[in-house]
Amino acid sequence: MFNLKGQGEFMNKITKYLGFPADPAYRIQIEQNLTSYIFKTHTIFQLLILGCQILMLYSISALPGGVFLKPRRTAYFCMYILLIFFTVLSLAVKAAFRRKIMEHYRMFGRIELLYTILICFWSTAVTLNDQLGGNGLNVFIYMSLIAAAAGLLKPWQSVLLFGCNFLILNALLPYFPDPYGADQSFNNMTNSFFITVLCIGLSITLYRNRVLSEYDRIIIGEQYQKIAEINEELNQQVIRDRLTGLFNRSYLETVLKEQFRSVQDKCGNIACMMIDIDYFKQYNDRFGHISGDECLRTFAGFLEKEVQNRSGSLIRYGGEEFLIFLFGQDAEAAEEIAEHMRRSAESGGYISDGPDSSPVTVSIGGYKECPSAETPFKEFITLADSALYEAKRCGRNCVKLKTGELSQQT
Repeated sequence: MFNLKGQGEFMNKITKYLGFPADPAYRIQIEQNLTSYIFKTHTIFQLLILGCQILMLYSISALPGGVFLKPRRTAYFCMYILLIFFTVLSLAVKAAFRRKIMEHYRMFGRIELLYTILICFWSTAVTLNDQLGGNGLNVFIYMSLIAAAAGLLKPWQSVLLFGCNFLILNALLPYFPDPYGADQSFNNMTNSFFITVLCIGLSITLYRNRVLSEYDRIIIGEQYQKIAEINEELNQQVIRDRLTGLFNRSYLETVLKEQFRSVQDKCGNIACMMIDIDYFKQYNDRFGHISGDECLRTFAGFLEKEVQNRSGSLIRYGGEEFLIFLFGQDAEAAEEIAEHMRRSAESGGYISDGPDSSPVTVSIGGYKECPSAETPFKEFITLADSALYEAKRCGRNCVKLKTGELSQQT
């Protein structure tokens, strides 16, 4: 019973080792990425093979008597032609579909697998032909190692391919005797077995390392993405007002301040508008703070729509006060824009329907000019705030706009 259990665990380990080494949920993505990797490496590999075969073809054709003088020479010629043909065919197919690698990654994988199988069996055929000239297993050895290193075969594919190639080679070797009468069967079997085991181990190791490396890269990329999303969420929480979702004063002191300086350096027009909901304390006392919060959210949404198609920024400055910066042509039309917002507020069209809903009015104070490089950012806000208090002193529900006072002071 113990032995059966131990054997079962051993077989499970073997099966796991020969299977997919990473999380199966990422298998398709990993195989797509590996296909792209194989596409590049195999293309280089095939171009090198093509160059070598053309050189070998030229060498054998230049021999005295030509390629058809001896059957063994003819066999070499045919095998070189065969490998050149399939190499060119493989390169042509990949060139035709190179822009659709990810879409047809399974097809590309099969093409590369078939070419690797061809290389292995081709090396066996050449090696058998070499035996008739007293040569060793050189072609079988180096082509098997190249296939193991460049093929990126799955573990079970490596076992089947190199194992079958070993069996075919040693099954046919007796029919290709050494011309000098030497019995090399034991040496050939020993050497080919060693190379086969080496190729299987090398192929499996390279495959597992590549898959796990790609898996780690994907996981790290996902973690970086999550970290970036969390950082973005935290940044938004820092610069966003929780109630209305608008930018807050932290945004004003960082991002908007830099935007102000950028426009200032270009000598562009800038307008600052301070908006205050009239008698908002009484609104809260009458309808309650929950309705007051809803009023602020609704009014903030209205202002956001007014600003979103303009060159500017909207900020909840505090309480029921909102701050708008306009730049360029929108700054020149600041008074018309402010009056439009005041009338829209007075009409109450933006207030959501409900038993506690009621139209409100707003007072708007603004300041605009084309500031010089020395014009301080905070002075814009101070003058807009001063204009707002002037609008309140004039009975509220009105717009007061100041222009050019800072330029006159300088």
